[in-house]
Amino acid sequence: MTQGYGSKLVILVCLLHFTQPIYSAPLSSYLVSSFTPPDADSDLPFNHITFNNITGDVYIGARERLYQLNTDLTPKHTIDTGSCQPDKNDIINTNNIRLLVVAPSPEDMLITCGGCDGFCETRSLNNISHDVVRYDSSGTQYVVTRSDAPVVGAVVLSADYQDDGVGTADDGLYLFTGISDATPNFPSISKHNIDELTHGQRVTAPQASSPQNIFKHLIPFMENLYYLMSRGNSQKNAYLGRLCRNSLDEALSSYTEILLQCGTYSEIQSGLIGEAGSQLADSFSLESTDDLLYAVFGSDSSSALCIYKMSDVEQSFDGAAKGCSQSGDNRGTENNYLQGSSCNRVSVNVK
Repeated sequence: MTQGYGSKLVILVCLLHFTQPIYSAPLSSYLVSSFTPPDADSDLPFNHITFNNITGDVYIGARERLYQLNTDLTPKHTIDTGSCQPDKNDIINTNNIRLLVVAPSPEDMLITCGGCDGFCETRSLNNISHDVVRYDSSGTQYVVTRSDAPVVGAVVLSADYQDDGVGTADDGLYLFTGISDATPNFPSISKHNIDELTHGQRVTAPQASSPQNIFKHLIPFMENLYYLMSRGNSQKNAYLGRLCRNSLDEALSSYTEILLQCGTYSEIQSGLIGEAGSQLADSFSLESTDDLLYAVFGSDSSSALCIYKMSDVEQSFDGAAKGCSQSGDNRGTENNYLQGSSCNRVSVNVK
């Protein structure tokens, strides 16, 4: 873990990636079941999808629609969220679900954010038409903006942040978000109280002249959260951000980034972390229980799946923190992407 370093260093690293396919076939060969919206206007695009790990139910956020499906993608419940009215400038906002997150037990609720005004609602996981609660629309409870920029989120157990930096691990559930169109009022990465959605902790905002993060996916794994994102000229660079879920400081200074490389592919799309399994392990001389990061990259004409050993990923993050702590002066090295951030020298050795 690197939260003790207070670092936000962006470091370029080349991680191990595998390009040899184990097996390939047309995607139709893998089709198990499918879902076509039964609505009259079924061309409304999907925005988000998430799952209930207990029941297997699938939740889909779409434009003007919210769907709940069972494990074989048979519809259980459909909510028509309606269209938006024009504002005072006669501008009509599109009613999209910008964020769709399952809050596990003991909350057992589905959090949806976006709609016509950017605010959030909670719904029953068993029936999305029941127990609908709208968060108070005060200015402090915005989670997303009303633009179409991508948003990612996850609800996980985390320590309870207090102003004095004292907290207790596994104190409760919190919503972590990544907002692509970040502003001072909408920090790019923040942690929200699950009851009120107010954010007391946030990563420092990007420099005004810097390109925005375009968030693609958020993966909770072990004690950390991993943000997959693109940034740079035409969003051609793929980054992996790591945040300790139990960071107790206001600026979430455990946040660190590394650059992901996947051959000639640089446009990150999505990813997950899981065990190698027997077939993959046999093909690449791995242990079947080795944890791997599977990342999908794309271009205008093709796509690729790159696989990274999590032990190599963590070693790269530790290298970023070590390089930060070994900077040449007491002030550390300023990160040119985040406003006012710096690498702070510490007396801890990273092995």
